[in-house]
Amino acid sequence: MSDLVTTLTGIAFWATLMAAYVTLFGATIVSIARASLDRRSRTRWIWLVVLAPGIGIVLWFVTGRPAARTASSRR
Repeated sequence: MSDLVTTLTGIAFWATLMAAYVTLFGATIVSIARASLDRRSRTRWIWLVVLAPGIGIVLWFVTGRPAARTASSRR
């Protein structure tokens, strides 16, 4: 019985982690699509997020968003 509980706990953990990742990935794509970028920049950001998702997502939310760049440049 304890093996079953361990297995189900592992499945629940990985399913939750995967759901969080898919949600973050989708939110990043939507954020890029709604950003005020020219077509070339938007395409490059989407390709970066699709081809290198870990790095692309972090870079987008740290440096890529136009609102983040504008807010940090006002300081």
